[in-house]
Amino acid sequence: MNVSPDFSPPMRIMAPYFLVASLSYLFAMIVLFFLDIGADWHHSTVVGWAHLYMLGFVMMSIIAAMAQLGPVIVEADHRFLSFFHLIWVALSAGLVLLLLGFYLWARLLPFGAVFILLAMMLFAVDFWWTLSHGARHTSVTRSMKTSNLFLLLGVVSGLVMAFIYNGASLALEPWYYSHIVALIGGFVLMLIMGISTILVPMFGSSKRVSDNDFGMSFKSMFAGVALSIAGSLLPYEALYSIGMVLMMFSVIFFIYQLFRMFTSRARIEHDVWALSMYVAVVSLGLAWLFLALYFLGISELLRPGLWLLLVGFMGFMILGNWYKILPFLVWFQRYAPLVETQAVPMLHELVNQRMARMQFYCSSGGLFLTTLALLIVNAQLFSIGAALLVVGAVFMLLQVMGLLRS
Repeated sequence: MNVSPDFSPPMRIMAPYFLVASLSYLFAMIVLFFLDIGADWHHSTVVGWAHLYMLGFVMMSIIAAMAQLGPVIVEADHRFLSFFHLIWVALSAGLVLLLLGFYLWARLLPFGAVFILLAMMLFAVDFWWTLSHGARHTSVTRSMKTSNLFLLLGVVSGLVMAFIYNGASLALEPWYYSHIVALIGGFVLMLIMGISTILVPMFGSSKRVSDNDFGMSFKSMFAGVALSIAGSLLPYEALYSIGMVLMMFSVIFFIYQLFRMFTSRARIEHDVWALSMYVAVVSLGLAWLFLALYFLGISELLRPGLWLLLVGFMGFMILGNWYKILPFLVWFQRYAPLVETQAVPMLHELVNQRMARMQFYCSSGGLFLTTLALLIVNAQLFSIGAALLVVGAVFMLLQVMGLLRS
């Protein structure tokens, strides 16, 4: 794979994405103190937290990572690089308006949704063009392109819900489920699954799975998301159920692929990246088990299942890979040109290893306690876990700020 920095945008363009994502993650962990762990998932305070976490942290992180890694993977330059000056601004403005709408005045929700749609359209147009004109066309690149379609569909369904919250005479539930499935399954999971088949072998010194193996995960996830969305909007419960089964099969097969890659590592080093990947994979497995049992009738497992999926899997997958992606990008763009003229730091020297360990221990401890609290419905235990998550988020923010200044 060509890892030339010539294909990726300068860090000065992408730095705001990582900074906003770090701040959003910290704020999302702080807001946990003010949530009722027994509240319904439709409650405005819970929905507001979910959007702060997903848009401010997860989406901002994915856009930043894909802006850097996408062109490298397909060996093509960005066509509309200037869009990235605007995307984080529009996404941040939309997020603020959405939060104000959820917590203060619902009439602001459509305006926030329009800003979000603008940001995602700019990202999708540039990313689709970049992937289409690249030299590589594999199941991974096809999953990236397809994820953009589900991203736009999910944002449009969110815009529709914003108008429903303001009195539009449409049923909320079909759009609610299609919004969640399109964004979490069709965009986030599909993209993370594809990128993991590249990042895990690259950072973990392990063998890649074949394109045909990942193609099975991609095709089943695509079919599952498409059927679930169709089943939600028509509505037709059988289609929705079949789609969920296909999505679960896709994730189970993906976990098996991750296991194969981790067990084929040539040099086993239990650094913070590897430890974070272990937590992410275990969280994904438990989340899928809890959600499967929920669909079989054990309703108490919905909250811990979704929590492990969002904070355990997505959170640790993103934060763990930051320890590899950020030093890699900073070193290539700031220190690589100086290699023959002066002494430069090694990649691992750019990361404060002690702070990284503290971040991992606090965050993983917080994840364990909050998940246990959701299982036994104990608000005090949840607050203790949230405090650990906040401390971990502070360490992560300091780490990111240090890397961006280095």
